[in-house]
Amino acid sequence: MRSSLLASLALALALGTPGSSAPAETQPAGGSQLAGQPKQHVVVRFTWKLKGEYAPLFVALDKGYYAQEGLDVELTEGSGAETVVKMVGLGTDKITYGPAIVGAEAVDKGLPVRVVALYQTEVPIAVVSFPDVPLKSPKDLVGHTVGVSTGETFANFAEPFERINHLDPDKIKVVQMNSSARASQFIARKIDFASLYLSNELPLFEKQTGVKFNVLKISDFGLKLMGAAFLTNDDYARTHASTLEKLLQATARGYADAKNDPRGAAAIMARHMSLKIDGSVLDQQVKATMDSLSTVPGKPLGWQSEQDWKSNLELLKAAHMIGEIKEPDSYFTNAYLH
Repeated sequence: MRSSLLASLALALALGTPGSSAPAETQPAGGSQLAGQPKQHVVVRFTWKLKGEYAPLFVALDKGYYAQEGLDVELTEGSGAETVVKMVGLGTDKITYGPAIVGAEAVDKGLPVRVVALYQTEVPIAVVSFPDVPLKSPKDLVGHTVGVSTGETFANFAEPFERINHLDPDKIKVVQMNSSARASQFIARKIDFASLYLSNELPLFEKQTGVKFNVLKISDFGLKLMGAAFLTNDDYARTHASTLEKLLQATARGYADAKNDPRGAAAIMARHMSLKIDGSVLDQQVKATMDSLSTVPGKPLGWQSEQDWKSNLELLKAAHMIGEIKEPDSYFTNAYLH
């Protein structure tokens, strides 16, 4: 029974979780064009395969919000954040939807990429454990093993997390492995803790195991990393300002509807997924995504603050993921938000 459970969870993670190493062929995930005046074709490439946290964009697509702005938006799968953002920097792709901090890494490498809207100032990642393994504060990690997926966000920021919480890194064993191995090791109780995305992996793990895990959100203990965002090529942004404004405005409407009706948003998302997952899991993924949505009073959805960027850039430098910190406007702009 356990071997079949591990196999099914490993398959789901390999197809739906950042950190899987082998990129799959990408396929268009949707598109919209109404009769009448021709719409401007816009491709938005996700940084990974379709999953619940992309629901707000599909809400905007299915409800015709992009079309109402004169856009024929095609939402397309990607094969990893670093790969996709690099393609945006090179101009092969123009717009991507993915983690903001990867944009900062791209800028550090000299790529002309900028974040034009930010939807998560605190990426929804947590360290989790089985109910019989205490987990109320970071100090509970001392003397134990934490499994992380190679290249995923917490894997890169484990040391800053330990430093922020005054933990001795020699007393915590952080083991990097591919996502399937991490799932197998955790469920087999060979590692004590695992880092999971609340908006993707945690619902999958709990559904597959029938266990309600202890959850320690890293953002509650000092590690506030920026997450979901739109990133664009600088040259494209300069020549397509109106397009970006319309895209972001329509996306904001999709987010508002998904926030008001997460289950309805999950139902829309389900219609676009070729790899079907349990409806209750998808509901939880969308709800967790909407719970992590960041808003700034008096500002349009997607607004970015200089302070958030400065704190994230310091974390990126501490994790040796960037070198010299540039001026904040080298990484982001709010110019297309209205």
